[in-house]
Amino acid sequence: MKRNRIIWLVLWILSIVGISFFGGYFSYGFFVALTLIPVFSLLYLAYIYLFFHIAQDIRNRYAVVNEKIPYYFSLVNEYPILFSGVRVIFYSSFSTIHGLSDETEYELFPRTGIHKETQLICRYRGEYKVGIKEIELQDYFRLFRISYKNKESVTAVVRPQLICLESLGAIELVNAVRNAASLCMEPDIETREYIPGDEIRMINWSQSARTGTLLTRKMIGQEFRQISIILDTYRESKEDKVYFPLENKMLELELAVAYYLSRNKIKATEYHYQDKLVSLPVGSEDSFQSFYETISEVKFDDRNTHALLCESIGQNVEIFNSAMIFFVLYKWSAEIEGLVQRLSQNNLYITVYLIHTKEGSVPKLADNNRTRFEFISTDADLLEVMGR
Repeated sequence: MKRNRIIWLVLWILSIVGISFFGGYFSYGFFVALTLIPVFSLLYLAYIYLFFHIAQDIRNRYAVVNEKIPYYFSLVNEYPILFSGVRVIFYSSFSTIHGLSDETEYELFPRTGIHKETQLICRYRGEYKVGIKEIELQDYFRLFRISYKNKESVTAVVRPQLICLESLGAIELVNAVRNAASLCMEPDIETREYIPGDEIRMINWSQSARTGTLLTRKMIGQEFRQISIILDTYRESKEDKVYFPLENKMLELELAVAYYLSRNKIKATEYHYQDKLVSLPVGSEDSFQSFYETISEVKFDDRNTHALLCESIGQNVEIFNSAMIFFVLYKWSAEIEGLVQRLSQNNLYITVYLIHTKEGSVPKLADNNRTRFEFISTDADLLEVMGR
């Protein structure tokens, strides 16, 4: 475009020189033609802007992170003039459109259109605009370019990804569950699924062979206390490019841990602060979808402070009677450290997941060997980090 403007300017100056030194119909005609080119170019762009039509949509308004959803857009020229140099620019911060580029320019011949069908992938949980963000128009001579926001925007409601972990990394749940159980030396006739770390001698090999699943005998009178999962719902930044990745990874991690416990039939309850402390039983694998949908709607807010969260937890007896506690945080604070100290004094096993954009140092807790810290990046693959 810059080159074309320079060429036009040089020719226009030469036309003035021709008029000045030679005159004649050709010199004046050449000057008038060059002078009118920018005028016609601007009128042409105004014409396209007024009569150009665009349509787009996603097949499903509700999407899941990293899952492909059908997407299409159409460019239409219903008029007898060629539309040249039409370019569409997509939202790219939180979503990706497969197989389409911002650099592609389209030409729409009179009374024709272009229809593109592809797939769209959303990167983060939340509600945000996807698809075409801006439209860019250029004239025939490439002298001018105008850009304007697409008025027909599309909004997607995106739910977090549900990841099926085979383990929780180096965390040993068995020790916590065993220490929280009232054990008897007599095996029961009922069985449950084997959890890595259970005693081999308690495996019911005959039932395991019939069902194809490794089963171990329950103990008479065996009752397990719950595992608690505590989610931090405080939002510190108001910039969506900051809080979308953080909150997405926090919910993704919490759901992955809860789903692992649910599949292994380990009783668990999730806690988070929404004006008050909310508790949600994780439930069985069959009823997990209801838990997933509720967690997907959790609101993060700057009013959900650590002070309010810790005060509410400090008044909850069930949490202090847990077998083990998982914290899902994006920030370590004095309030959280004080709460962890109180919980550890109650002989609780505690795992703190710190979601981060840049890994920090491990918080120091004096004489606390029951608390484990895990740093997880916002762009980490949980199957690689924890599924080993």
